[in-house]
Amino acid sequence: MYLVPEFAMSLKYPNSELGLWSEFAVIYSDYINLVIYKLYRLFLSRIMSMTKEQQQALDDALVPREQRLTIGSCNYRLSTTFKPKEPTFQVALDVLSLTPFYPAFLITTSVPAVYMQEFWATVTYQKHHIRFKMNKKSYSFDMETFRNMLSICPKLPRHKFVDPPFEEEILTFIRELGYPGNIKLLSDVKVDTLPQPWRTFGTIINKCLSGKVTRIDTLRLSRAQILWGLYHQEKVDYVYLLWEDLVF
Repeated sequence: MYLVPEFAMSLKYPNSELGLWSEFAVIYSDYINLVIYKLYRLFLSRIMSMTKEQQQALDDALVPREQRLTIGSCNYRLSTTFKPKEPTFQVALDVLSLTPFYPAFLITTSVPAVYMQEFWATVTYQKHHIRFKMNKKSYSFDMETFRNMLSICPKLPRHKFVDPPFEEEILTFIRELGYPGNIKLLSDVKVDTLPQPWRTFGTIINKCLSGKVTRIDTLRLSRAQILWGLYHQEKVDYVYLLWEDLVF
């Protein structure tokens, strides 16, 4: 089974089986797919000659069927050819296309679902690394590998990224955007209540960069910081914010 390129499927952890892992309801499938795809190419020639039964036996050896996760909701990928009817949406797309992190909204690839299953069955998170197994071999990648995969925000000599503000200043920023509600915590902020065009930007960031799709979605700090950097046109390390959202 292959994940669909335009709307690559994410994997959800069953709440009843994984306890604290249930917080990771929607996963960065497109970014992980890219890592797995590069390794999958190494195994492709051997797979091509196998029968369906042989392949199924190998898949079961990697991850038994009873241990596999449910393929759930998806992250959205922006289309470079899509022409929205809503003017605000078109403006948001035009603005995002000029940002240094625009490729993060487009990147996707396809890999066999069993390798995604093996990834989530073996993955461990550390602050600076993600470790996992692929075809029973151990691999890891860090934030700089992640940066190279996305091809955004390269580290340049004498180039210093701007540190985005933390929650208190972010709340002030959201109020200045014209947020109508009373907010004391970032969790009080509902994307659907943001004034335009920030509602559209917040929705695109959530749906493309996190896969969250509920109508009254909230903003995690890292995604609110992305919105702050976009508004102020600051040289923020967006790779770090995406990595933080993935690992933590």
